[in-house]
Amino acid sequence: MELLFVTQFLPSPSAKGQTGGTISNRNLLTALAERWDVVVLSFDPATDMAVFASEPYRVIRAVPPRWRAPGLFLHWLDFVRTEVRQLIGEEGAPRLCLATTSTLAAFDAVPEECATAAIIQAYENFGFACPHVPLAKRVALAKQSVIRKNQDGRLLREADGILTNSEFMAQALHDRFGIDRSAMNIVPQACDVTPSAEAAPANTVGFVHRGPDKNIAFVVELAKRSPELTYLVYGHDGDLPAEIPPNMKLCGWASNREAMFASAKLWLAPSLWAEPFGRVSIEAQACDRAVLVVDRGGLPETVMDDRFKIDGFDAGRWLERMQALLALPRDELLANGKLIREAFSQQRHDASAIEAAAAIIEKSQETHFD
Repeated sequence: MELLFVTQFLPSPSAKGQTGGTISNRNLLTALAERWDVVVLSFDPATDMAVFASEPYRVIRAVPPRWRAPGLFLHWLDFVRTEVRQLIGEEGAPRLCLATTSTLAAFDAVPEECATAAIIQAYENFGFACPHVPLAKRVALAKQSVIRKNQDGRLLREADGILTNSEFMAQALHDRFGIDRSAMNIVPQACDVTPSAEAAPANTVGFVHRGPDKNIAFVVELAKRSPELTYLVYGHDGDLPAEIPPNMKLCGWASNREAMFASAKLWLAPSLWAEPFGRVSIEAQACDRAVLVVDRGGLPETVMDDRFKIDGFDAGRWLERMQALLALPRDELLANGKLIREAFSQQRHDASAIEAAAAIIEKSQETHFD
């Protein structure tokens, strides 16, 4: 074992409810396994060992008891540390230990000479002081911080490096925790999709719904004001407005993301809060589709054409821009899709991930040598 990756969640690729973070983590593991012997310690009871048996990395599952909040507060950190120490006792110490948001306590359990890297792609470690999300989300983040006994800031500052997904997140981490930007490693997200050879259906608008913060209410308002357009809503079937207009179709979860993005010509990302990045945006564009994202957080980093981003939530301005994007000729969408596939290619992601991990290991070795 050269690299140890510790995570609370490791769903199979076909599992429902995929997030950008879980997809990114699997891409990262595949890239790192090109160079090192990688072992994944998963605390996810849903991890399907048979599914991961063919992957280039080895997965070990340790399922924690089903604690309620008081039990999590009392036992979670010690559980993580104990499982990591036990694995190192059996396998030997890794050169690098990588941990995701809820498993940073793994760093307390590795030998001093082992390099450590935190994978931070969202706000789970920011606590109540997170300025980028609404109050209800800040309260939820505060509860997570309490469960982890407010240790995240210390563990992040002590890590040899941080892997993140956007310039916005790197700055947010610096502002929240005082971490030097030199410790940040921005890994371009991998977007390995094959666009459909067929043009998208005319006047179709797509949206991925994962909760009210993605701003489904605004999309419903847009749909009501544009009955000539067809709106396809994928994802959750909960947290929906009471009135769904007749030109809006609820499609549920889609396991085939390429087919999903092929189904609409324009994809919307009007998130109410600052998204750390925006996988829907890059995947839709890589499938030769237009997008319209709100100009905040990491979303602007996902577009190269300024027409694909917009300030604020004025429905009239959004509809005007949407009509212009729906009228874009196919050759412009193909050209943009090519640029996005190059910028977020698997090759660029893998090279960046390997380079970042190698640099963190080297930095740690220099520190301990000194």
